[in-house]
Amino acid sequence: MAKTRLSEKATYVARGYGQVEPNHLSAQKTAQIYAQLPAAADIDILENGQFATYNYAAADGGAVDFEGAGEWMMVFNEIKLYRDFEQDCDFAMKKEDYVARVYSPIDGTQALTEWQARFYGAKDSEGKDNAERVTKPASPYEVDSTDDPFKVVENYKKPKFMPEGTRMVPRLFKINIGDIWTTNTIKAEPGSLEVGMTLTPDTDGYLKVGEGADALHPTMQIVKVYTMPDMQPGVKVMRIK
Repeated sequence: MAKTRLSEKATYVARGYGQVEPNHLSAQKTAQIYAQLPAAADIDILENGQFATYNYAAADGGAVDFEGAGEWMMVFNEIKLYRDFEQDCDFAMKKEDYVARVYSPIDGTQALTEWQARFYGAKDSEGKDNAERVTKPASPYEVDSTDDPFKVVENYKKPKFMPEGTRMVPRLFKINIGDIWTTNTIKAEPGSLEVGMTLTPDTDGYLKVGEGADALHPTMQIVKVYTMPDMQPGVKVMRIK
């Protein structure tokens, strides 16, 4: 168990990294959970309770970063701990812990097109298939089979690798108005937060005191100055707009 704060920016954390206790997160029922895009290559750590954007327009097919045009969503990764003495505060998604190379076993964007001959007969004197020979009947066991002497074969069997410099694929929760959770992943000094104050994601995704600029930058209200499950200081928040 961490004895000191490991989070560099969430100064409200007393020990370890930022945490989330889900009190009422609608995404757990609505399935508004996003976990398909890799974290941008320049992101080394993502703490639970931090916010990020799902930037599908980014290079190499999209990325989780802090620059997307869409709504800010909350990082809430599955907590994975492998030592008996570790607690939830010891977990954060750190790039150094992940060595993922293959993004998908099949690359649906890189089709390898081949022409497959479908007729009787040997090759001609130049070693080319004689397309004037009689064609074979369409095969009932072959997808899209026809009597055409040549058939296009689309081969998607090659894997798709992670974009250069990326290793981890985080999980983001859509936070709807009325959602409630307890967290300490906040850029604020201990003892400085009070009921009624509002929080919004900063440019690095950590919550800070203030209101969101628009609907894409959510505003959370502190509804209770509380504790995390491990008795660290925390606040219960509700999204209000």
